[in-house]
Amino acid sequence: DHLGDAAAAALVREARTTGALDHPNIVPAYALGLTSEGPMLVMKRVQGVPWSTLIHDPAHPALEGHVGDPLGRHLEILMQVSNAVEFAHRRGVIHRDLKPENVMVGDLGEVVLLDWGLAIRLQEARDESPAGTPAYMAPESLTGGVSARTDVYLLGGLLHEVITGLPPHPGNSLHEVLLSVLEGQPYRYDANVPPELAALCARAMEHEPDARFESA
Repeated sequence: DHLGDAAAAALVREARTTGALDHPNIVPAYALGLTSEGPMLVMKRVQGVPWSTLIHDPAHPALEGHVGDPLGRHLEILMQVSNAVEFAHRRGVIHRDLKPENVMVGDLGEVVLLDWGLAIRLQEARDESPAGTPAYMAPESLTGGVSARTDVYLLGGLLHEVITGLPPHPGNSLHEVLLSVLEGQPYRYDANVPPELAALCARAMEHEPDARFESA
């Protein structure tokens, strides 16, 4: 009932973007067709649990073997997400909406990065309007000039949530969250956070893109 021209165009763009990314950690698109009601996208049905659920429930059955110390499993998941993002970057695509809710951990432990609806081609990046999930956004997602290093920031945000339990920009209002995004103040991690991981987060989420890691 809500399918207009803009929504149809967005669905087609997502289909073409995802369909061009054949990688074990990226949800496959099988077909793009046209029905009497508009475009139709057929994708693989991924069964499992969102990564966000595992981050906030360390006793979840999907973390069997890691109960009590799930950090190792979360790092394995993050590495697979990073591989998927790097693969996309090498094909000229930026995801722009990396967050735990968009990562599915399957019944056999497989990791799949979902929701490429905000993904754009690198050559289109400078012409795009602000987009993403505010609690995870990189500063340039609001101000313009996104690049592959925008996804590097978001990967840092995933690790940040793993080790703190919170997204990079929590807040009680949208204004408070967006102000946190723009200010980009460094986070002071507790002493119980492994220093190597704290350093990874800090560099990945530098306010200036050029100060971040060069690649996913």
